[in-house]
Amino acid sequence: MRRGRTARVAAAPVVALAAVLALAGCAAGGTAGAERASGPERASGTEPTAGQSRVLARAEQILISRCMSARGFTYAVTEPVREEGAARSFPYGLDDVDWARAHGYGGRAERAAAEARAADPNQLYFHRLPARERALARTALMGASPTGLTATAPTGMTLTASKEGCIARAQSALYGDPAAWFRVKVVTMNLRPAQEERVRRDGRYAEAVRRWADCMKAAGRPYASPDDSRQAAAALAEELPPDRADAAETALAVTEATCATSTELGRVSRALDRAYGEEVRARHQDDIALGHRLQNAALPTAERVVSQYDRSTPSGGSHA
Repeated sequence: MRRGRTARVAAAPVVALAAVLALAGCAAGGTAGAERASGPERASGTEPTAGQSRVLARAEQILISRCMSARGFTYAVTEPVREEGAARSFPYGLDDVDWARAHGYGGRAERAAAEARAADPNQLYFHRLPARERALARTALMGASPTGLTATAPTGMTLTASKEGCIARAQSALYGDPAAWFRVKVVTMNLRPAQEERVRRDGRYAEAVRRWADCMKAAGRPYASPDDSRQAAAALAEELPPDRADAAETALAVTEATCATSTELGRVSRALDRAYGEEVRARHQDDIALGHRLQNAALPTAERVVSQYDRSTPSGGSHA
C-alpha cells in the first residue's frame, strides 16, 4: 500500500453516545457521562485477556442486534468461528515441515472457513432481502457513507469511516470516544501488515528468498518466491478435485518448507519479524496502550450487556 493513499471502511464509532447507552440498557445521565469520560484515564493499560476480548465482542454484537431490531431489521448474535489447528500464518514462506505434511497450505481449513462464512445467519439474511431492503439494511448497519472519521494506519494508508450506523453506535456505547477508538482500531489492526511490509523490503530477506528459490529449482519447483508457490497451489485447487488438489498442495508445501529450513529463509524471516515487530509496536505504543485502556474501561458495560442478554434470551437463542 502506498503512503498517502486513502481507503474507506464500512463502519466506525458514532458521536450520539446518549442514544447508544440507552440501546445498551445503560443510564445516560450526567453521572454515567462523567464516569465514561474519566474511565479510560483510570483504567489499566494491560492488554485484555482472551476471555475479556470475547465478552467485548459479544457485547458489541448484542448492541448491534438491538439497534438493528429498533430499525426494523434482524441481526443475529453469533459466536465467532473457532480456529482449527491448521489456522496458522506463514507470511514469509512456509517453514514448518511437519505442519506442511499435515495441512499443506491450509486449503482444507480455508474451505471449512468459507463454508462457515457462507452459513452465517446474517450473511444469509442480507442475501435474501430484496435489493432495496438490502441497501436500507446495510445503511442501518454501517451508515450511509464512510465519512466523518479519519486515521492513518502504520502502513501509511489513510482510512475514513462513518460516524453512523448500528456498528458505530455499538462501538461508541462501549468505548466512548469515537475518534480515539477509530484511531486505535486502525493502528492496531495494521501493525502486522506494517511489520510484514518492512520484512519484505529488507535486503536480507530478499537474499534469503533467492537462496530458497535455488533450492526450489533444484527440487523441480522453479518458483522465484513463496508467493509464487502459493499461487501455484491456489491454481491446483481450481484445476483439480479437492482430494487430488489437497495431495498436490501438500507435496508442494512440503518442498517449500524443506527449502525454507535447509536454507536461511526460515531463520532470517523469524529474526527480521521479531525485530521489526518490536520496532513497529514501539513506534505505536501510545495508541496500543490507549486501546487497552478503552477496552478495560468498556468491560463493566460489556459485562452488564452480556449478562442482561443471557438472562433474557432462551438457551440457544441468537437474537437480542
